[in-house]
Amino acid sequence: MKAFFTGHRDIHDIKVEINQLIDVALDKGITEYFNGMAIGIDQLIAQVLIERELNWTAVIPCQNQDRLWNLQQKVKYKELLKYASKQIVLYPEYKPGVMQARNQWMVKHSDICLAVYDGRLTGGTALSVNMAIAHNLPIIQLNPKTLEITLIEPRQLSLF
Repeated sequence: MKAFFTGHRDIHDIKVEINQLIDVALDKGITEYFNGMAIGIDQLIAQVLIERELNWTAVIPCQNQDRLWNLQQKVKYKELLKYASKQIVLYPEYKPGVMQARNQWMVKHSDICLAVYDGRLTGGTALSVNMAIAHNLPIIQLNPKTLEITLIEPRQLSLF
């Protein structure tokens, strides 16, 4: 089974809780992880996946994803990518919509969503969670404000 990660850029220093999130995913039978490699939670998750020696794929929206990042961010990004089990680059260069296309790709190729998500209604994480809901994927949510982990099952259509 495969899972994708989504999470906010502005969350830091929750490695213990990310390990707990991954433990829940492992208990659910997840064996492969997709990571969009954005600055913030994606790269923190990559560090945890590397430390745990888990199989993960870097799903890179465009070859020059790091084009606007500072030197330190670029160096860290390139170092993390060395440890990905696999890299998938969706577009040769940046253009509007590539980040959303990356998220859509991960949703379509996953069985579950692992979301470091505080419930805000805007931004890429909210869009990814909504895509997962639209595709009836279960979501394991780590709320970075409360540090609670919640399983959100997809709603089943009922005729009665």
